[in-house]
Amino acid sequence: MILYGTLALCALGAAFLVYRHDLYDREPAWLLLVTVGLGASSMNVAGLVETRALVWSGVTTRAGIAALAALVEELAKLLVVVMVALCARKQFNDPLDGLVYGSMAGLGAAVEESVFYLRTEPLPAPVLPPVEAVRLCDHLIMGGIGGFALGMAVTGRKSWPLALVGGFGAATGLHFGWDWLAMSSTEKGVLGPGHTLPAVTLMLGGLALYATLTSLGSGWSHALFAPDRPVILWGWPFKRTGRKI
Repeated sequence: MILYGTLALCALGAAFLVYRHDLYDREPAWLLLVTVGLGASSMNVAGLVETRALVWSGVTTRAGIAALAALVEELAKLLVVVMVALCARKQFNDPLDGLVYGSMAGLGAAVEESVFYLRTEPLPAPVLPPVEAVRLCDHLIMGGIGGFALGMAVTGRKSWPLALVGGFGAATGLHFGWDWLAMSSTEKGVLGPGHTLPAVTLMLGGLALYATLTSLGSGWSHALFAPDRPVILWGWPFKRTGRKI
């Protein structure tokens, strides 16, 4: 119970960090929660698809398995954002919405994956392993990067198709890198220096791209919803104001 409670608190904290950047057109909590649920469901389906695809294709290499997992799981998260954009058009109207809902889908996917691994552990640890906290952040970041361009699409930015290809490619590439490193360290039974540097590079690179997209989307959102007000740099709890539509 303590283990899963800690996982829930970490997930809630991650969701809060995303929500605090939604300053000018706040998304309804119920829709964000639904998106988390859809993200978890999509991860479950993605797992089944991956298993069948691996059996059908006969892929057994580390790179092949990592590539398949990255492609299927990132596509599943992107489809969740597409579903939200189509079914909740009134709410999905902000340049930042693709990143926000993509992040929530990624968070749901991470929670489902973490629960799966925690349940299958022969002797679960009494506290949440650090890898699970990293998993939450990774899926959240990759989901946000992959879905960012959909916020551009609904607000009429002509470069959204190129951004969609680039964002999905970046998210899939990051995912592939993480899975490849995870399998490599598991096979060797230790996280060596050859894993540490690439892992840190992936982490910082993904975070930098996510932060850049957040800043860019927030600027567009400010211009659309609050052009006559000062730009809010830090947001809540430093200064939590915004316009609710």
